[in-house]
Amino acid sequence: MTKLRKWRFTILIGTGLIAAAALIYFSNGHIGNEQTQGAIGKRDVYRDSQVASADVATPGSAPVATVAILQSDEFKSLAQDPAFQQLLKDNAFADLTKNNSLFMGLLGDHNFLESVSDPQFGALINSAIFQKALSNTLKTGLNHDSLISTLRYKSEYSRVAGSKAFRNLLNNEGFERLAGNRGFQSLLASGKLHQALQARAFSGLLENKSFRESLASGSASRLTFARTRR
Repeated sequence: MTKLRKWRFTILIGTGLIAAAALIYFSNGHIGNEQTQGAIGKRDVYRDSQVASADVATPGSAPVATVAILQSDEFKSLAQDPAFQQLLKDNAFADLTKNNSLFMGLLGDHNFLESVSDPQFGALINSAIFQKALSNTLKTGLNHDSLISTLRYKSEYSRVAGSKAFRNLLNNEGFERLAGNRGFQSLLASGKLHQALQARAFSGLLENKSFRESLASGSASRLTFARTRR
């Protein structure tokens, strides 16, 4: 009996040690798996963020186009120009460039840009005599000679009406259609487009594809702010 009790005590101790070892083994294995999965998960998240950053910097995306504009010589010389800043903030200019392809076409027409460079041009377009003469010409289908003749009777508009650029501009269908547009008239009457065009760099900037796209997207007004922050 004494020997049996000794063996039973030994067996109980051995069984306890085995159970404790098993508990430690499985516990460590579980923690190890969680830590391993956590590390893999973190690595995947980091990889995703890296891809997203690369996408933002893809050539042709908006940020890259903006940088191209900001770094252009024309924009650098205009960034602090009050006339340029006022034009970009003008609601009529923003609406026309964003929603009107005809106006965007005029911004690339040298006859229009040359005409706008004359301070009398805005007053002419907004005058009752021009609007009436243009309306009659469009209704009757006559050529523009009668319109020119009518305008040249008004001495304050004779110089503009007699210019070659203005005569050529009258043959532009986009200009004919926009001449009666209130927003177009308001922009020309304000003189903001005329003042901005006094800087030769502005004409050059209008030839910049990225800048024209920023006008059409409505993001151009933020360019001067972005330049200030840089």
